[in-house]
Amino acid sequence: MAKKPLAPPETLTAVAAQDYPGADILVSFPDQWQLVHRFGTNRPPLYIAGFPPTQERPNPTHFAGLSREINQSLDTYRLYKLFVPRSTPIFQVEWNSYIGRGRIIGGQKLQVQLQPLGQAQMWKGNNDGVLWECYLHNNRRSGINWQAQLSAFWQVVERDMGAARIFTQPHEPTFEHGYPDFLQNLGYAPDPEFALWWSKRWEPA
Repeated sequence: MAKKPLAPPETLTAVAAQDYPGADILVSFPDQWQLVHRFGTNRPPLYIAGFPPTQERPNPTHFAGLSREINQSLDTYRLYKLFVPRSTPIFQVEWNSYIGRGRIIGGQKLQVQLQPLGQAQMWKGNNDGVLWECYLHNNRRSGINWQAQLSAFWQVVERDMGAARIFTQPHEPTFEHGYPDFLQNLGYAPDPEFALWWSKRWEPA
């Protein structure tokens, strides 16, 4: 029996338009971002979106410290971003410069700008993957729960990767203190074979 073709992924702008009916949705490359996950309990909602995965020519020395075999297998790349919507109502105003006063003459039009809060990059082969970076921008690392938000972002990227073994590096310039503890809480540990890397075995929940 033939399998049904998979439905095409939803675009980020299409999902945001459902959350903000009638609004103009503004984001760079609006036709490219594919929705990966929506945190629906947040107000405003948060979206994780990715560019379509691309096929890359493997480089046997791409990631220093990993074996030639692993590097040769990493032929798929994907960029992800975490977005938050920022809405701005637009009004038409008639201004009388003589008296220095104006009045609203037009109805409200909503513009929603999807602003990136963080970024992740991954390379993947048949079994192994490298989560090269996953971080939040400076303005997002000030709240009490920013590490929990980063952890949720990270786990969505892991799930989308679908690699049986995931490698990452044990340092991140935007996360100077406590990064090894953060990785341990995500299930990573120093890799027994590749000293420069931490790794974990990942299984679907």
